[in-house]
Amino acid sequence: MWIAVIVGFGLVLVITTCIIADVVAGRPRRKAGSELTVGVVTRVRGPLRGQADGGAPSEFIEVTAQYYTRGSEGPFEAVRRFPVSAGKLYAKGERVVVSYDCRQPRRGQMTGRIPYWPRKTDQVRQSQ
Repeated sequence: MWIAVIVGFGLVLVITTCIIADVVAGRPRRKAGSELTVGVVTRVRGPLRGQADGGAPSEFIEVTAQYYTRGSEGPFEAVRRFPVSAGKLYAKGERVVVSYDCRQPRRGQMTGRIPYWPRKTDQVRQSQ
């Protein structure tokens, strides 16, 4: 019986350690039913003055990206506001990662940028 208790306690410790390691590593969790796709920045506006979520006045840059779902539905738009001091400058035509809910694909949000996107000339060089 003592062996079963010790093994059970050890299993609980291993699971807890794995959960804590994921949290400390900072890996973003994806919600159930969310998909990732590639979008293209269509508009960069700013700096604009407005209110932050808390109601405090702030300056921000508004970035709009157009994306299609994996089922070729769309085009949809994802808008994200960055503080002027954030230093994340996007250019028109730049590729970004967009996360959207499968049930409501119109509610997408930009989650990051794609640093390198292969062009047709790059694909030809790789095949030679």
